[in-house]
Amino acid sequence: MRISIPIFALVLALPLSAQETVITPTEELRTSVREWVETMRKIQQEENDWSRDQEVLQNYKEGLAKEITDLQQQIADAKTRKAGADQESLDQSTQRDRYAAAKDELSGVVRKLEENLAAKLPLFPAPLLAEPRVAQGIEDLQRDLKLPTEKRSEGVSKRLLNVINLLTEAEKFQQTVHLRPELRKNADGREFNMQVLYFGLACAYAVNDDGSFAVVGRPAADGWKFEERKELAPEIQKLIAATTGDQDAAFINLPLSKP
Repeated sequence: MRISIPIFALVLALPLSAQETVITPTEELRTSVREWVETMRKIQQEENDWSRDQEVLQNYKEGLAKEITDLQQQIADAKTRKAGADQESLDQSTQRDRYAAAKDELSGVVRKLEENLAAKLPLFPAPLLAEPRVAQGIEDLQRDLKLPTEKRSEGVSKRLLNVINLLTEAEKFQQTVHLRPELRKNADGREFNMQVLYFGLACAYAVNDDGSFAVVGRPAADGWKFEERKELAPEIQKLIAATTGDQDAAFINLPLSKP
């Protein structure tokens, strides 16, 4: 089952209170509202950061695409002029060398983008990695990263487009909440069928059908890590029920640990 809905339309995961104190309903409401506002602020900040990065990347794409087009046109013009006099042919040869140097420089920029993206792939959760376009894009990226030095100037525009497509898919995943069935093991190695709810690229909550096993996941530099949190199973079940529409939306307290 695959469900993708806007993240702001869902229940928010709020930190559990680390202390048990007796407070009045009014104080508890104020605390909940403050935590809700802070969580919304953090989520909005993350969305703003992603939007800004996407805009920068789009501008960079358009600039590089125009530069590639200009270079290709200039090379074509140089070939046409080369059919003229010997002196003109000599001038064009010099210009061709300059264009070749520019192309090499552009290929270096694309190579750096590929390397940076490859370093971020562990932050992609399993459902995103399983998307056909993403899986194919990663396969192409890994192949391109293996190109020998003398061939790194080949297929520059296609390689740049692949990087942009992968980042676009990541951005689309980041903007929504996704419910996925997965198999996960507990500390004893026992495997469970789980319903995993991913809040974009930020965190995930999972529980099995009978609520006997639950985990909380966060991305890390070496891949996503899931921590067993059996005590959270009832609340995670409520969260998933609200996501699927099996129960009305409600405030549900769940921990949101730092990455």
